[in-house]
Amino acid sequence: MTQRIDFLIAGVQKAGTTSLDSYLRQHPDICMAKKKEPHFFDKRPPTGITKLDYWLYHRQFDWKAWRDGCVLGEATPIITWWNGALERVWTYNPLIQVIIILRDPVERACSHYRMDCRLGRETMPYPEAIRQERERARRALPRQDRERSYLARSYYAPQIRELRRLFSDDQLLFLRSEDLADAPQSQLDQVCRFLNLTPHRFEVADRLNAAPDNDRMSQDDRDYLRRVFEHDAAETRALLGWDQGSWCV
Repeated sequence: MTQRIDFLIAGVQKAGTTSLDSYLRQHPDICMAKKKEPHFFDKRPPTGITKLDYWLYHRQFDWKAWRDGCVLGEATPIITWWNGALERVWTYNPLIQVIIILRDPVERACSHYRMDCRLGRETMPYPEAIRQERERARRALPRQDRERSYLARSYYAPQIRELRRLFSDDQLLFLRSEDLADAPQSQLDQVCRFLNLTPHRFEVADRLNAAPDNDRMSQDDRDYLRRVFEHDAAETRALLGWDQGSWCV
């Protein structure tokens, strides 16, 4: 196997990866997977990936575009969080470029919960769901619980450390979700530079998959999550050299 996917939007869920995927499809030198979220690296066993598995993965892409000089990429935002997935990415292509979008962890957790409610995967009220997550997630042991992970996926520092263990800094691009929403062209310019592509004027739109503005959490729940994420958010900013910005924690 000589051809490999060039880049991956690997995280995080509910941070704007759908919008970024949609924007990048506008660039003439980018060819995204035929559909968002192939879920290849997070749904394969830790060992035993074969050439056939990679062939099935590569069917998700237009390889004629690769021969024409485009870079190939895909977006599966669970990859940074799912145990072993990043190692499988490294085994597949240790030189791959990885894009990660991080969102205020309090807002991300709430958005994740609302999505699961819309999809019929969650019926417990939000205050109970966030306070009982750890106990509820035990049902999946020894595996991770893909669904009961509103808080778990908002702990970013461990994900950043794992990314840096496997990939060099020049292979990683960290973006703020809030910046992508407020100034998409500026953030997309960063992505083009990161991927060594010519600049492109993107047609920007409202954020995709966004929740209604009136669908918000109570102040009590917000304060609870601020306490929960306080230390991890501080470590995340220290690792990335970010200030607090618009994050509430």
